[in-house]
Amino acid sequence: MAGSPTDEKQVDLNKDEHMFEQNEDKAAEEPMSEEEKERQMEEWKEELARVEGEITTLRQVLGSKVRYASELKRKMGITPFQELKHDFSEGIKSIQQSETYQKTNETLTNLQNKITSSTAYQKTNEKLHDINDKITHSSAYQKTSSAVKTASEKTNETVRNVASSVSKKIGDLRNTGAFKSVEEKVGGAYANVKAKVTGSKSEDNFESALEKETGNMDANAANGTQPSSLPEEKVPL
Repeated sequence: MAGSPTDEKQVDLNKDEHMFEQNEDKAAEEPMSEEEKERQMEEWKEELARVEGEITTLRQVLGSKVRYASELKRKMGITPFQELKHDFSEGIKSIQQSETYQKTNETLTNLQNKITSSTAYQKTNEKLHDINDKITHSSAYQKTSSAVKTASEKTNETVRNVASSVSKKIGDLRNTGAFKSVEEKVGGAYANVKAKVTGSKSEDNFESALEKETGNMDANAANGTQPSSLPEEKVPL
């Protein structure tokens, strides 16, 4: 199976580097005349130009490959955020699998086991448990806990009473004559406005009828008379 162009160029670069090292060793072993030095310098200049040209070509090829890879990822639905998340996960996984991490984790685990198994740690833990038991069984703690519980129950009961009182007052308000009178006036005014604009879709007619009916309600309220109701007739809607 033939290698890729990139692999072939890598082989050529390795050969060029090996030949350059050989020529450099040969030049260091044998003294050179001025003409040979100039000729060697020209060869190096040509070689440098060729290598820089190959570097430019490789950069162009690499850029093209990177763009092609990005296009493939876009078609596959792989977003830059997903790629970053994957790289981060792989980095964490690589760190966790490294020998240094394993040794550090093992050292910390052994240290934790030594601490928890030590006599000083166990005695300290027992003392803390004893102190906690003494506090929770003390009369001061019992009184404080009881007081907090009682205050919480009273607060909940107060909130329930307030909510019940508000609901009762709203119900009583709806049953008063004043509320019913207002409700009847509003209902009658809406019925009158609706009857007057029946058959018309104009928004201006509706607003004019509403303003007129509101004026009539205000005049009736000032004179102490009730608004007249419409005769019962069926009108098309």
